[in-house]
Amino acid sequence: MGETVRKFRKVFIFQDPDAKGRCCVLIFKVVEGFLTYITTGIFYTEFLRCYGMDSVAAGVLSFIPYIASMLVLFTPALLNRFPRRKWILAVCKFMYYFVVLVGLNLLPYMVTDDRGRLWGMIIITFLASLFNVVATAGYAAWHIRFQPEEIRAYFLSVCLFLTALVSGVFTLASGLITDLLQKQMSQEAELTFLVFLRYFAFALGVVNVIFLLLPREVDYPVIHAPRFSDIFSVPAHNRKFMLTMGVVFLWQFSTYCYSAQLSYYLRDVIEMSMTFYNIIIFLYSVFFFFFMHFWQKMIRKTSWFFVFAVALLIVAPFQILYGFVQPGHYILLVLIVRLPQHFAGVGHNVAFDNFQYINMPPTNRECYTSFYQIVFNLGALAGYVFGTVFDANTKDWSFTAFGYTYTSGVPFLIMLCGVVQFVIAALVLITRKQLEPDQGGLQNA
Repeated sequence: MGETVRKFRKVFIFQDPDAKGRCCVLIFKVVEGFLTYITTGIFYTEFLRCYGMDSVAAGVLSFIPYIASMLVLFTPALLNRFPRRKWILAVCKFMYYFVVLVGLNLLPYMVTDDRGRLWGMIIITFLASLFNVVATAGYAAWHIRFQPEEIRAYFLSVCLFLTALVSGVFTLASGLITDLLQKQMSQEAELTFLVFLRYFAFALGVVNVIFLLLPREVDYPVIHAPRFSDIFSVPAHNRKFMLTMGVVFLWQFSTYCYSAQLSYYLRDVIEMSMTFYNIIIFLYSVFFFFFMHFWQKMIRKTSWFFVFAVALLIVAPFQILYGFVQPGHYILLVLIVRLPQHFAGVGHNVAFDNFQYINMPPTNRECYTSFYQIVFNLGALAGYVFGTVFDANTKDWSFTAFGYTYTSGVPFLIMLCGVVQFVIAALVLITRKQLEPDQGGLQNA
C-alpha cells in the first residue's frame, strides 16, 4: 500500500507543472468516461426507445459520429496554425457537449413525427461530432506531453480504474431507478429521468471544459509546415506505427460490429433487467482494482502487444459463448462469460490505450494523432455498418442449438466478434517483433 501511495503521489500530486497537467488530464478522462457511460450504451438505448427508435435506427445513429470523424483530415493543417490552442479546443469541446446533450433533448419537442426525429438526430449527432473531432485530435497531441513512457502504463491504469469505478457506481444506481420506473411508472416518467440525466451530463461537461483550461501549454514541435497530405504521408514512413494501426482497425471492428444491437437484444429478446446489466458493468471496476497490478507486471516483463494478445485469447472463447445466452436462463451464463472477460479486459484495455502512442515519434504528433483517429473511427464505422446491415437483413433468422431456439442475427454478430478476436491475437503474436518499439517493447508499467 505504501508503494502504491508513493507512486500515486509521484505521478499526480502538484509537484511541478507536468504533475498538475496529469491531475487535470486524469479528471478529464474520468469525467469524460463517466459521461460516455451515462449518455451511451443502455441509457442511450432507453432514450431512443422512448421515442420509438428500433435497433436499426440506433445502429444508423451510432455510426454517424464515425462518418463525421473524417473531418480529422483537416485538423493538423488547422491546429498547427496556432502555437497556443487551448481556448479553441475548449470552445469545440463545449459545443460538442451542448449540441449532443442539450440539442438531442430539445429536438423531440420541436419535431414530432418519427422520420423527422430520426433525421434531426442524425444532423445533430453529425454536427456535434465535427466539434468533437477537432477537440479530440488537439487534446491528444497536447496531453501526451504529461505522460512520459516510464509512467504511462500506471497513468492509464489509474484513469481506467477511476472511470470504471465512478461510472459503475452511478450506472448501478441509475439502473435500479430505471427498472423501478419501468415497473411502477409510465414511459413518460422514464423519459423524464433520462432527459434529466443528459442535462446533468451537460453540466459535468462544462466543468470538464474548465479543467481542460488549467494545464500549461507549450509550443508543438513541427518539422515543416503542415500539408493536407501529411496526415497520410508522415505516418506512412513509420512502419511500426502503421502495423499498430492495422491492429487498432481490427479491434475496433470486432468491438463495434454488434455493440449498437446488443442493448436492444439484451432488453427486448433476453429480457435482462437493467439492474443486473449494470451490476455486471460495476464488477469491472472491482476486477480492475484487484488485477491492475498483475497486468502492469505482465507488461513490464513482456510487452504491451504480448499482454494485449494473451488477454484476447482469454476473452475470445467466452465472447463466442456469449452468443448462446437465452431469456429466462441468462444470469449464470452471463456471469460465466463476463467475469473472465473482466479479468482479461483489464489487460487488453490498458494495453490498447497505449497503442496510439507506443510507436509515435515526438514530432508532427498532430499528423499521427489525426491518422490514429481516422483508423480508430473507420474501424468502428466498418463494424457499425456491418452490424446494422446484418441486423436489418436477419430479423427473421432463427437457429436451434443445445435445445434452444435463437432468433435474429444478433447472436451471430456476438460470436463473430469472438472469432475476430482470435484472429487479432494470432496476428499480433505472429508479427510481434515487427510491432514492438525499437527499444524492444519492455516499457515501464
